[in-house]
Amino acid sequence: MPVARGRHLLQSLAHTSLPSAFHWPCRKKFPLVLGRINQLIDRLAAQGPEAAVDVDQAALRVTLDIIGLAGFGHDYNSVSQDVPAYDHLLRVLPRCFTEVMMRIANPFRECWPSAFKYGTKGSAAFKMFQAEMHQLLKNLEAKGAPADDDTDIGSQLLRVMAANPNISRDRILSEIGILFVEGFETTGHTTSWTLFNIASMPGVQEAVAAELDRAGLLVKPGCPPPRELTWEDLKSLPYLTACAKEAMRMLPVVSLMARVTGRDMQVGQYKVPEGTLVATPLFAVHNTVHNWEQPERFKPERWLDVPTETYVFGSTAPAATASGSSKRGITYMPFSEGPRNCVGQSLAKMEVLSLLAKLCATFRLELAPEMGGREGVQSRESTHLTLQTAGTKGIRCRLHPRAALVDASGCASAIC
Repeated sequence: MPVARGRHLLQSLAHTSLPSAFHWPCRKKFPLVLGRINQLIDRLAAQGPEAAVDVDQAALRVTLDIIGLAGFGHDYNSVSQDVPAYDHLLRVLPRCFTEVMMRIANPFRECWPSAFKYGTKGSAAFKMFQAEMHQLLKNLEAKGAPADDDTDIGSQLLRVMAANPNISRDRILSEIGILFVEGFETTGHTTSWTLFNIASMPGVQEAVAAELDRAGLLVKPGCPPPRELTWEDLKSLPYLTACAKEAMRMLPVVSLMARVTGRDMQVGQYKVPEGTLVATPLFAVHNTVHNWEQPERFKPERWLDVPTETYVFGSTAPAATASGSSKRGITYMPFSEGPRNCVGQSLAKMEVLSLLAKLCATFRLELAPEMGGREGVQSRESTHLTLQTAGTKGIRCRLHPRAALVDASGCASAIC
């Protein structure tokens, strides 16, 4: 799949025919997202408070289902399965993404997979992913021309194919593959890294719960069930949003952003010719002491004076003012910036905040003892295509139902 070439088409569509697919219809997709999250919560609650739940895998199940349904009208039923089959996309994608990274490091793997460690296994996963993308496109084409009010991403791609018959199927397939990478892994890992920090940083979980309580969303023992989360709530939870932003600052799941220069450029003392691949080390930008005070500390409070909808920020505002350019001094951009920023960021924000709100309102999270505390999880940080944890442990938490919590005196009642 020619991913590098497909990237340009995806972003061209994103800022011509595709904005409507991921912006204003996101509100229309909210009931779908909420329904799948509620299904997940029911299944997590059934496991009991002593179970060590991998919240990373839990989040990934939701995000895979949502990108399938919201983007292409296909339900992978990830949330409803106890152990997905070996060829289920939930298990295929991680193997495929690992193989992609291996091929970037060594292009010969594609030619002789059996000559390399796990090469045959990775090659098989890659072919399975390609076959799934082919099937998705066939299913879309079988439905025929989309209705005028159908703005799902798959329908938009069909319109582009009809209007531009010179675009190859391989090019369209690469777009579908990129959307799955961006809509599945990045959103799921962002959610789990945020939950990790909420669960393990003193005082943070209590502040989140207090905010949810003020909004009437917190489950409390001895009280009637709270009201359901709404679309409007997502803009009215500043502390929870700050937690997500701070997690994206400290642990950006996409730690490197690459672009190709469109013209000759001068960067400091260096001349960069047109057509050069350049990369922004986002992890470094987000975590250097030159941009942030105590960057190693998880401090949601640093975002409380920043508008909740702001995801491009310059912590060194005086430098930006002095330069006379709003494009200088950017120290935070988890979705990138400019005309080629993340096309699916509106959907991603909705999913992350909805997952966080519902999980934190329903459960008190406790990092499982086998994680070894914050240090144990941080020691397993590992960048593949995205930032995740090495090995198979994931990020395991015990989920204590708030409806059954008792205080220090043994009382299970609360002020309703």
